[in-house]
Amino acid sequence: MLPTIGDMAYVPSETYLFSEEVRRENSKYEKLSEPQLVLVIGEGCRFYQVLMLGNPWWVRKRDVYTIQEEATYDRQAS
Repeated sequence: MLPTIGDMAYVPSETYLFSEEVRRENSKYEKLSEPQLVLVIGEGCRFYQVLMLGNPWWVRKRDVYTIQEEATYDRQAS
């Protein structure tokens, strides 16, 4: 399942985050040292825009994973 805007998502360690979707000479980037939970706030052609620690970043779509809720089942004892 692909993440959509408003979803919480998981980004693994060693992933690069970019300040802009299109790489420019003055654009900043960071490499995660630890995995992070992020909020998906936008989508481009090959990138998702995510909110991490109060700042927007662009991350390659292949590096963003949807967080799925656990299924709960109500069972009644018979």
